Amino acid sequence: MSKNLLNISGKISDPIISIYALIAEIAKQNNVPFFIIGASARDIIFEHVYGIKAPRATRDIDLAIHIATWDDVTQLKDQLIGTGSFSSTNMVQRLSYQNDIPIDLVPFGAIEKNGNINWPPDFSIKMSAIGFDEAYRTTALIRFRDTPILDIHVITPAALVILKLMAWKERRNQNSKDALDLVFLLTEYINADNIERISEEHQDLLLEEDFDYEICSARLLGRDIEKIASITTKQVINELLAGETGEQAQYYLVEAMQNRSDSSKFDRNLNLLNALNKGLNDKT
Repeated sequence: MSKNLLNISGKISDPIISIYALIAEIAKQNNVPFFIIGASARDIIFEHVYGIKAPRATRDIDLAIHIATWDDVTQLKDQLIGTGSFSSTNMVQRLSYQNDIPIDLVPFGAIEKNGNINWPPDFSIKMSAIGFDEAYRTTALIRFRDTPILDIHVITPAALVILKLMAWKERRNQNSKDALDLVFLLTEYINADNIERISEEHQDLLLEEDFDYEICSARLLGRDIEKIASITTKQVINELLAGETGEQAQYYLVEAMQNRSDSSKFDRNLNLLNALNKGLNDKT
């Protein structure tokens, strides 16, 4: 986990800060490292760090917990519930904060079996754990509060894209929110403190014929994913993108990346995925 500290103290409301502080306290008592993932991480990094507001709002809080056994997960959940602020729900991964805010706890680490998380009680429901190790190793350290100090690890945009791609792959028939988030991440990545990096480290992108700002953003993101992704993760992403770009009978991900009532962005979204794929395979 990185030690690069970003300070957003005062930018998040006190009620939300209280949730994170309580979770951090209980997680520390149980020696359970965790970091923020999902749309909540998207908002923390883009809106609160870089001032870029996402088009899709969220109230959910998603946390990845590095943990060994399901008994450890149960113990952590029981202690959170024991505070009186959290309650259980009918979803095994979800707690509710004051019966109002969903808190999803996604375990990974030694608890995985064959690269998957198999959810109790019957362990028949599987979720891929691909990308979680990379995300854990490359988190950004965020200061949520100066007094008393509250520092929490948050997934980086590059790792978040990996998890978004995996999530879409697994639940694409359920909703399109992961695909819609992907559009935002691909197009806004360049504005998340990456403009100078292009001129200093990736000048070849500026020399591309018909240079395009957003396409450059997606390609840089692909290059940054390549730096952190394992061989297995890169293989899975390459296979996914190969099936969603090039000559296809139907472009499921491209179509999911736009509102159903607006098909005008189809070519744009396809070009974004092509740029992401190209960046992932660039020899830099």
